[in-house]
Amino acid sequence: MYRKILYLTAFEEFYLDILACILNFKKVGAEEIVIVHVIHPTNLPVLQESLIFKLEDDLRAFLDTKMEDAVSIIEDAGMKATKRIETGEPYLEILRVSEEENVSLIVSGRERRGVLGEIFVGSITDKIIRYGTVPVYIPKYPGVTGADKKTCERFSERLFTRVLYPTDWSDCARATLRYLKGLKEVGVEEVIVAHIMDEKAMKLQSPEQFKEFQRIDFEKLAQLKDELESEGFRTKIHLSLGNPRADLINVAKKEDVSLIVLCTHGKGRVEGILWGSVSRNVAEYSDRPVLLVKG
Repeated sequence: MYRKILYLTAFEEFYLDILACILNFKKVGAEEIVIVHVIHPTNLPVLQESLIFKLEDDLRAFLDTKMEDAVSIIEDAGMKATKRIETGEPYLEILRVSEEENVSLIVSGRERRGVLGEIFVGSITDKIIRYGTVPVYIPKYPGVTGADKKTCERFSERLFTRVLYPTDWSDCARATLRYLKGLKEVGVEEVIVAHIMDEKAMKLQSPEQFKEFQRIDFEKLAQLKDELESEGFRTKIHLSLGNPRADLINVAKKEDVSLIVLCTHGKGRVEGILWGSVSRNVAEYSDRPVLLVKG
């Protein structure tokens, strides 16, 4: 399922640690990792054209050497390593390379905490998710937030064991469910299916209407539970009233999930242009790895 993986890096502090975690995808069929770094033209000084070309060549040679540590790690694990150093608008280059290399997964995400508390979704990752078609995995490596070695090792080993699948009953969520079923082969042991009834919307309903919505949502969750269990997954359901953007993050912590699988847009979203506010918020602020699937 994940035969070829694209790993976008800016050579930040934890990029080799995250790479070591990505190697675990070998257990689920990964054969090759394409390491990609994109040089943005604005990072090159304004010089005479010939000097720019010379500077870019020198920079490429330096980055190529810098990638050798990653190549060694990948090859020592018995996988193929491919290096790609590109120049241009980063997200466009990543989307182009992902198509050229025919990758099945993009691993991307900022490797440091921002001043406003956001952790992992930088502008490049945001645009890859908005405009791309390949699933995007945001690792959320715990070492970035100061976790100890034991926690980091446990993170790397778990990967797909316990998955949170939030649903809003949209077409995109249904497409994500089909994708989730395909993860059976990569070692998913248990799925927590969650639906958060939007408190703001429910306040507009009468008590009788709220109870009816609650009954319908519980029945839908029960049907999904039966559907997943028939596919061989252990399944647990969660239904609550609250703020979906915040409550899903809390559910992920409470259930100690190893991965959140989300669709990129929900009801009322324009496909290919926006990704839903719930998905965006969970991907940004959750401390759990997120796999984003475009329906």
